[in-house]
Amino acid sequence: MALSGWHFDAVGVSAFRNLQKFTLRAEDDDGFADMGEVRTVLDQNRDTLRHLILGAYLARNHSWDSVFQSVTIKNLTHLDLVDTRISHIVFARIAHAHNLQSLTLHGTFEEPGSAAVVFNSDQVIENQHTFLPHLEAFRLVLVGHDDEVVLYQSVTKFLRRRRKLRRLDLGNCPWDLVQSLLPELTGLRVLGVRIANLTHTALVTLVKSLPQMMAAINLTTVVSDKPLEGYAPQFARFCSLSFLHLQCTLQRRPKPNELKEKEFQVQTDLWNSSARSVATVLPSVDFIGWHGEHYVVVRTDAGRSVELKELPTRRRLDCGKGVDLGSGDAAWLERKDVPMDYEMPGLSE
Repeated sequence: MALSGWHFDAVGVSAFRNLQKFTLRAEDDDGFADMGEVRTVLDQNRDTLRHLILGAYLARNHSWDSVFQSVTIKNLTHLDLVDTRISHIVFARIAHAHNLQSLTLHGTFEEPGSAAVVFNSDQVIENQHTFLPHLEAFRLVLVGHDDEVVLYQSVTKFLRRRRKLRRLDLGNCPWDLVQSLLPELTGLRVLGVRIANLTHTALVTLVKSLPQMMAAINLTTVVSDKPLEGYAPQFARFCSLSFLHLQCTLQRRPKPNELKEKEFQVQTDLWNSSARSVATVLPSVDFIGWHGEHYVVVRTDAGRSVELKELPTRRRLDCGKGVDLGSGDAAWLERKDVPMDYEMPGLSE
């Protein structure tokens, strides 16, 4: 069951039984329904509910503290918190949800110092982690914590030696911390990574640090020492790679209202040829991302001819609907499985 809207108007939602997945996205709690409905729907479905997605709005005060007192939290296998403030109470409850296999934390920690302490509490005893031992997918996209080096250090410590981890997206985590972590994640198949200053050396290090059976990669940069399509051949090492997204946060598709007609056509042709060249040198790739745009790769003439078909952008908050990127891995990597607010500055990167 999924509810998405600006106000929490889910009157009577607690009457539902046998829910396996529940999605709620509301900007604020000034609707007609009592916010206690959320806690109640969790309690009433504690025997069946395994996947919970909660989204709020960072610009407004909100709290999930009461919701996370539900006994259902410890039964969850999948939890996604998006566009939300994460209190110490909420994070402490997550730390005791030992059945979690997939966790998304997107937003702001109210107490980043305390969060770092919780991440640092993980220990490995007989090759078993004490904090979230069954974790296979971890997505951490923090807003307003770019200078919290201690927090990111604790996160990478928490992730070390997790050979079960298959999907990883660490948002704006500094590359030097991610770089030292990757060689230990031998089960990794999906990765979202940001290298602010992309160089040939950094890219070679990234490629060599990853398992050869990678299925999907999203690489974001701010400054690159050469056009991103020039790095594409390096990814040929991954023979199972079906999705690759290369993007620079400062680069966007040419717009007709900003350029003269002839210049617009020239820039558009360059944009398309650059994106197509990525698919041309990577025969395993079926879908590509190019500076935030998505394309399906069409190969004809035994693969000798390559064309790109542009995919439509999704509407705001249309969680779980619209464009098919070919696999659940790609949808997860591009954050299309959760109702993030892509129009809020800083969250679409």
